[in-house]
Amino acid sequence: MNFGKTFESHLTSEWRKQYINYAELKAKILHAADNAPDPRYKSLYAVYCLEFGDEFFTTLTAELGRVNNFFDHKMAEAYRKHATFKVKFIYVHRVGGDLGNIPSLPPLDDQPRNVSKLERAYSEFYFSLVLLNNYQQLNYTGFYKLCEKFDKYLKSSTGHNWINEYLEPAVISQSGVDLSNMMGEVEDIYTQYITKGDRGKAMEKLRVPPLGQPTSPTHIFSAGVLLGLFIVSAVVCLFSYYSLFSNPELLSTFVRLYRASFSLMLYGFGIVINLHVWQTVGINHVLIFELNPRNPTVPVKLLSTASFYGYICTLSMLFFIHHDEFGVKDPLYFPLVGLLVPLALLINPIRILNYSARMWVLRSFGRILVAPFCYVSFADFFVADQMISLVQCIVDFYQLIRFYVRYQLNSVKTFDFEPDYVVYFLRCLPAWFRLAQCLKRYWDSKSKPTSYLVNAFAYGSTLIVVTFSTIQLETNANYENLFANPWTWCYLVSSFISTIYCTAWDLIQDYGLFKVFDCSNIFLRKRLIYPKMFYYFAIIADLSIRFIWVFELYMIHYNILLPYNCKTLTSICEIARRFIWNFLRLENEHLYNCGNYRATRDIFVSALNSRDELLVETMLDESRRSSLAARRQSNPMTNSH
Repeated sequence: MNFGKTFESHLTSEWRKQYINYAELKAKILHAADNAPDPRYKSLYAVYCLEFGDEFFTTLTAELGRVNNFFDHKMAEAYRKHATFKVKFIYVHRVGGDLGNIPSLPPLDDQPRNVSKLERAYSEFYFSLVLLNNYQQLNYTGFYKLCEKFDKYLKSSTGHNWINEYLEPAVISQSGVDLSNMMGEVEDIYTQYITKGDRGKAMEKLRVPPLGQPTSPTHIFSAGVLLGLFIVSAVVCLFSYYSLFSNPELLSTFVRLYRASFSLMLYGFGIVINLHVWQTVGINHVLIFELNPRNPTVPVKLLSTASFYGYICTLSMLFFIHHDEFGVKDPLYFPLVGLLVPLALLINPIRILNYSARMWVLRSFGRILVAPFCYVSFADFFVADQMISLVQCIVDFYQLIRFYVRYQLNSVKTFDFEPDYVVYFLRCLPAWFRLAQCLKRYWDSKSKPTSYLVNAFAYGSTLIVVTFSTIQLETNANYENLFANPWTWCYLVSSFISTIYCTAWDLIQDYGLFKVFDCSNIFLRKRLIYPKMFYYFAIIADLSIRFIWVFELYMIHYNILLPYNCKTLTSICEIARRFIWNFLRLENEHLYNCGNYRATRDIFVSALNSRDELLVETMLDESRRSSLAARRQSNPMTNSH
């Protein structure tokens, strides 16, 4: 892999604009070399090289200044954080004495409660140093490579001279040793005081996988095999499905028992595509969702899980359809596989099949359930929003459980799939979770922004719509037709208001669109990651799917489709809407993070008092003096630059 590709694959997305414009500057060199006069005309060639060299190295020097400023700012930030953590360690252990002598601290025998938080914060700080070290190496190598290419293609020594005069004395070069020393000191402190001298355990917690590391061939092979098995079984299942039309009763039972599994399977593959696109375009979902960067979940691993679930479900469908050929008298237990497999995958304590991702989901579910009583993160309300789009799937799984309970009890209502009051409760539950989260965020915020209350109203309107919809369904039998029922009009008015409100929130707040009205990005925003047409498609798709309830009402009123089939159609459309929403919602969040050049999590520990702040300043002064002395010793010409 050439350096240009390495540069693109290894850079930190949030700092993209702070890197050297390597590709553009390399293109300038190649263009100049292609348009240079014949070297046999020495005087003309020399003048051409001199003029281009002046222009090129003026640009390169400006680039170096910009990179230096950002790196210097990040190094100053790192020095302060490092000194603060040293003081924090001393504060936690209530140790007096020489603050510069960290090895005088005792080991962690009696750990206070906030040590675990301090440990996570220190680990995240080390990750930020890894990213900064990667930034320093990529930029330094980029400048060096450009100078080499200039000398090679234009047969000059100007690039070599520029390296000696500007690059070597620059902060981006001189501070590399300081950064490496700081990383080494963090490793030593972590080893001695967090893992009690076990360096292997310390490095296991601190080590970050190499940036741009390719996916393991084993994972690719297993994902390919499982995906292939799923595709084959799905095609066979599709053809076999038509054989059920000769048995309408069995067909109806098949559709009702497998709709939840199909919806979950469709959603799972959508998440895999979301994750792949986020990684491809450089959206830092690891930071946004506060995942562990040392054990990232790659799309191929999720594809294996989704394909495995899809393969098991389609096999179950085939056994259901062809149960006579397999000698099975009672095929009604096969659909239970679609419920038991995801539960087993999710709560399985064995460290296989994306264990870290599964535990992340379970923790998120736990925080969602107690939303009014604990801090709400972006990941929590993102997952809760996914539940809103999967509400029909949740209801179907409940009805599947209800079916098996009745089936075991030989109830006369076994094959009655009509909704009950538990269905109403389940349809309200995801919207209630989001409403509670919005109110909790408003309560926790010091500034009390009204946007949280405005967002809460959107989910409150959903609860009202579900309530009117349930009453309307329960009272329809008392009226001649659908529109003779007054509750139908309550449902229509509330649905219309809720749909307009939620659509506006999607487009303006979640997508961040309609910020530009007078340029090429009309109705969008200035910064775009995806192709422009995708945003216009997303606007139309969101608006259309949000109003699909109108189409559903029309189809039911004129008996074009049965209510159950309409619910199937709207459920699939809602999953598709959420699939599109995931792209733009995370992009909007990512662009906000990029604006602050934040590439690691902010884990806040308690503030320092005035005495501790003075100690931090003393330690910073000492670090600056030792760093400057080391630079002067290694490069006597530093002062002249």
